[in-house]
Amino acid sequence: MTETTIPAADAPPSRGTHLATLGLLMAASGPIVLLAASLLWGLDTGDAAFFVVPAVLGLVGAVLIRRRRTAWKVIALVLAVLVAGAAFWTAFGLAEPASIFDFVPGLLVLPGVLLALVAGIVSIRSAKQGRPVGNGERRAAVAILGVVGLLAIVSAVMTVAGRETVDTDLAADADLVVDLEDFEFDQASYDVTGGDTVLVKNADPFVHTFTIEELGIDVDLGPSSEKLVDLPTEPGTYILICEPHTSDPDDPGEDDMAAELTIG
Repeated sequence: MTETTIPAADAPPSRGTHLATLGLLMAASGPIVLLAASLLWGLDTGDAAFFVVPAVLGLVGAVLIRRRRTAWKVIALVLAVLVAGAAFWTAFGLAEPASIFDFVPGLLVLPGVLLALVAGIVSIRSAKQGRPVGNGERRAAVAILGVVGLLAIVSAVMTVAGRETVDTDLAADADLVVDLEDFEFDQASYDVTGGDTVLVKNADPFVHTFTIEELGIDVDLGPSSEKLVDLPTEPGTYILICEPHTSDPDDPGEDDMAAELTIG
């Protein structure tokens, strides 16, 4: 009696492949979520490659990790590392669970990359040993998706519940209104009087701050939130920044979210 062998092309995936694929798809989804939020809010997406490149790298990796040959799997792991390098900044969003479009990309990218790397190494070793994927791995993938989905729902609830507004009468009494929109302050410079009250409004779906480090002012504003800020009386010209979106607070560049505020 002759033994029937399964052709390599028809062999089941090796152990670890499903989880590695899930990790790469998670990593690719983070930039896609950010791009979708930007498009929905009508933000400037002129540099769409910033989001598209890591997403494409993750999707290509998800295809390659399912190939039988070790070389393709190794390339997939290299792509996972490149995604982490291109979108590492999404991890900072994990500190903002009350802002869904900050939090969810952080929840997807780096955890996804770590899952892809660990499971991908297991997939390479299992392929050499002829160990196929089991039902336990499928259940683990479903459990991971369930946890991610639950955390995303909690973040969405916190985002809606955490929206802050200012009483209409108090807002009308503000000496200055500063709008934060499309990752920019609405003016390049502001002139105010010492002791003025500023109404700061965040129109973006992401967390921004109204920060003047020299004056010890650091006010967080969640998505679609507004707050009143009382300015001190010290005269001078100060750098006003959004801390999460400014790379150099001491010398902001063109791409930084910054402005100048002069207290007379």
